[in-house]
Amino acid sequence: MIKVNPKLTRISIKYGAVTALFTIIAFLVFYFMGLQPWRNLLSFLLDIMVIVIFLFLALKDYKDNVGGGEFRFYHGMTIGFIVYVTTAAIFALFYLIFIYWGNPDFLSEYIKTAQEDLVNRKDMIVAALSEESYLEQYKMIANTTRSTLVFDVFIKKLLIGLVVTPVFSIILRSSRA
Repeated sequence: MIKVNPKLTRISIKYGAVTALFTIIAFLVFYFMGLQPWRNLLSFLLDIMVIVIFLFLALKDYKDNVGGGEFRFYHGMTIGFIVYVTTAAIFALFYLIFIYWGNPDFLSEYIKTAQEDLVNRKDMIVAALSEESYLEQYKMIANTTRSTLVFDVFIKKLLIGLVVTPVFSIILRSSRA
């Protein structure tokens, strides 16, 4: 049985919390600038960049300061998992609070905006798929719930970390420095 170094967990949670804080700040900046971060590509790219940077820093910190230069693939995967789950959970909790109590009208505004976007792309969607598919998407948007939105942001943050963690784990395992 492999014992997990408690320092690994502490470093991971610390970096996950800092990453979540930065993604929350970015969200709020975009929100107060009126840029709708939930549908803004720049906001999504910034989230990716923040998660990637802090995930790498967490792995490098462990390798240099805890592992004494030794770094195994499972170290990277464990640290990465804890970092991105912590990030996703904290951000999802913030988002839940934000859409339930911070902006109670958020859901209706979200649905209205999403439906307007869909109407603007109707011709493209119908041409690529079908009228029935378009109507199905329109109906699905109308049935969106707050919990669906919270789950969506949670999954997006998880997926970002899930994609980059193995890459960084391999790189740091293979490198000497």
